[in-house]
Amino acid sequence: MRGMSIDWIDHVVLPVKSLADASAAYERLGLTLTPPTRHAGLGTENRVFHVGDGPNDFYVELLAVHDPEAARRSPRTETYVKAIEEGRGLARLMLGTTDIAETVSALKAKGIQPDVEAVSREGGAKICDTAALDVPGLNVTAGVIQYVESRESSHARRAGAGSFQHDFPLKRLDHLASAAPDLEGATRAWTEVLGVPVFGEIRGTGILIRQMKIGDAIVELLGPDGPDSRMAGRPPGLSSMCAFEVPDLDAAVALAQERGFNPSAPNKGILPGTRVASIPGTELFGMGLQLLEYV
Repeated sequence: MRGMSIDWIDHVVLPVKSLADASAAYERLGLTLTPPTRHAGLGTENRVFHVGDGPNDFYVELLAVHDPEAARRSPRTETYVKAIEEGRGLARLMLGTTDIAETVSALKAKGIQPDVEAVSREGGAKICDTAALDVPGLNVTAGVIQYVESRESSHARRAGAGSFQHDFPLKRLDHLASAAPDLEGATRAWTEVLGVPVFGEIRGTGILIRQMKIGDAIVELLGPDGPDSRMAGRPPGLSSMCAFEVPDLDAAVALAQERGFNPSAPNKGILPGTRVASIPGTELFGMGLQLLEYV
């Protein structure tokens, strides 16, 4: 058997109260969103925006509840209903696999017992299989996903539909971040259970960043560098932020300002050789958008 297969960072889920209102904000920024899709039996609907170049496709899923009774009946949507009620921002990280059966089998051999569940569109067309990753110490509400369609086919279809034709210059997902007050425990969960190796380590002021590279993007584990670190008492969990590479940070910031957003001023990034600015999550329905330029 081939064993564990965590192959790419597929998407993050941003639960929102109003799909129309959240979509309008992202479209005002200049991002192209897919048409609304409803999920059979779950009471949820979504729109997404894609970035990437094929092997590194990634998307942000804006997810709302259109049928509260159906959503509350399903354990699969409980996390999203609570996130909407509490205004928590990003609620789940989904990791792509080319063989969910083998991946789940490998997890079960390590004492993790995920169940594979199918997700279909209204009308019955199957979209994918998913399985929750309830891994102790992972610090992130996460899952694995395998689509009916191949990566190559889905990219071609999305490109043909204009899903990557944004009027705002996001090139690719660069990284996501997760608070990990027990950095060593979180690292073991990623490396020993999920099989994701440590890619690098960066020290900042009061923070130690351990980089876990999956495909072309990184999950950052943000841990304390000592007992007095600002990270020492922080609750674990996925930060409600996505960092995207842009080709020209100053131009991206100016464009966001023209469209009514309030990005921070460009500044030196904590990652070597980068400049960054951020559009606050309060302006994008709970998800901060970091713009990152390599210089």
